[in-house]
Order: sequence, then structure tokens, then C-alpha cells
Amino acid sequence: MDDVYQAGTMAANGSGLQWSTARNIALAWVLTLPAAMMLSELLYYVFVQLF
Repeated sequence: MDDVYQAGTMAANGSGLQWSTARNIALAWVLTLPAAMMLSELLYYVFVQLF
């Protein structure tokens, strides 16, 4: 249980965070939604033309 407390306090004061990893995760979230929207639009257009 002590390890959980230590991990929580490290995250709270920022000493345990790797900001480059957090930035990469945030960037992945920001890019995923528009990419999924464009892919679904492309697939919709292709299937409308085929059927």
C-alpha cells in the first residue's frame, strides 16, 4: 500500500512524470479522432459509389 501512496505523491508533484510520454499520448488522442473521421468519410464515399 505504501508504493501506491508514493506513486500518487510523485505524480502529484510532477517528479514522476515523463512529460515527453504525456505529450505523445495527448498528441495521439488529438490525431486519432480526425484520422478516424477522414477514414470513415472515405469509406462512406467508396461504398456509396459502389452500391
